[in-house]
Amino acid sequence: MTAKKKASAKKAEPETGLPAWVKLPLALILIGAVIAIVGILMGEKTHLAHAWLVSFMFYLSICLGGFFLVLLHYLLDTHWIVPIRRIAEHLACLLPLLAVFFVPIALFSGSEFVTISAGAKASEHEKNNNALKADKKAAEVHGEKVEYKEGESDHAAHGPDSPRAFYSWMQSEKEYYASVPNETHDHAWRAKRGYLSTGFWHIRWVLCFVIWGVFTWLMRKHSLAQDSDGDAKWTGYNRKLAAAGIFVFAATLTIGAIDWMKGLEHQWFSTMYGVYYFAGSVWVSLITIYVIALRLKTHGPLKDVVQKKTLKDIATLFFAFTVFYAYIHFSQYFLIWNASIPEETFWYVKREQGPWWWVGMLIIFGHFFVPFLALLRQDVKVRSEVMITVAVLAWFIHFCDMSYNIMPLIHESSGWMELIWIDLGCLLLMGGCLSIAFLYFFKKHPPYPQRDPRIAETMGVYVKLHSEAKVVGK
Repeated sequence: MTAKKKASAKKAEPETGLPAWVKLPLALILIGAVIAIVGILMGEKTHLAHAWLVSFMFYLSICLGGFFLVLLHYLLDTHWIVPIRRIAEHLACLLPLLAVFFVPIALFSGSEFVTISAGAKASEHEKNNNALKADKKAAEVHGEKVEYKEGESDHAAHGPDSPRAFYSWMQSEKEYYASVPNETHDHAWRAKRGYLSTGFWHIRWVLCFVIWGVFTWLMRKHSLAQDSDGDAKWTGYNRKLAAAGIFVFAATLTIGAIDWMKGLEHQWFSTMYGVYYFAGSVWVSLITIYVIALRLKTHGPLKDVVQKKTLKDIATLFFAFTVFYAYIHFSQYFLIWNASIPEETFWYVKREQGPWWWVGMLIIFGHFFVPFLALLRQDVKVRSEVMITVAVLAWFIHFCDMSYNIMPLIHESSGWMELIWIDLGCLLLMGGCLSIAFLYFFKKHPPYPQRDPRIAETMGVYVKLHSEAKVVGK
């Protein structure tokens, strides 16, 4: 190839606007991998496994939020999403790639290697005793006789200090089917064993990633095909996919949140957990897309496509989900507090101990009050210094939110902050890998929908109708 052809080929490649950042993901991967290896060598397998899950759920929420925005665009024909739709499509297409990071969780899901702190053991003991007392009272109401021994717990059979499985219900299932006759002290698992089955659990996680992959890649394929021929039929195809996809999205997101995060404490009951995770996912995804769009508008190929009103619309929806998340989380807490049922209250009681009380306060103020008050004025929604500050806060708070759901299981009163560097390593490792995939997608494809029927409208360009042009011609 001649020098002239090389220059023209280089010019034809889509400009990402991130030339200085290309090597950053590799550095993140290297640092994250080193930290993870150090954590293993130090014998912190329990914390590393849960930190891996925290990071996985963090990035999963961002990708699911991107998927939701793509569905929202085609369902409601929202023209303001068109300039940023390709960003959301690329984020959504990372979902099947996240399966690679979930494989270690799936492989060790039933392995008995988890050890917990002394405070967490005491809380586990108290929780199981309360559950057994509640079972006894319920049985007595129905005229049944139940023998109850103080200190009996769901893992008493193999000792209080022995390691347990990552998902403890899998250990209860194994012990139940290993005993003759089939018996278990884990009454919560026995009541839910139709759903909490190891085989069924593995089928569900495989189906979730397959479904996400089919919908996200197919919708992006149609979107890219429209860039080539400009045919409106591709929009029609994606609208049909979105009509079915919104129900699939709701079901799979709920299954993922319950199976992978709530399933760590299967004794707990909450009918709002799926919506709670959905609200946080869209919230953090919106601010992530805002930062990417702002960067590409300032120093990249979206400078003429992303308008000031586009950024304002993203920030407005972020503001709306700030309120929505607060409403959902408060409702969950209030209903559990008001009912005061031991099978539900133990989850929040555990998180009101030690440092988790302050993490909870941080979530209340950082997830609602600070962004709510900061974005009340319309003009700040397009001020980059304010929005970038809010974005950094949002990422930190969402990390705290995921940790708040997972880490109290092994760190009741202390130990989390001392090992938080392992959490950081997992975040860097996964973030670096996903960033490489995202940049690859962005370089390979046009940076925005080239021939979408509403691209001119979103750019503020008025295109005359054929009838109008005909009149002018006369």
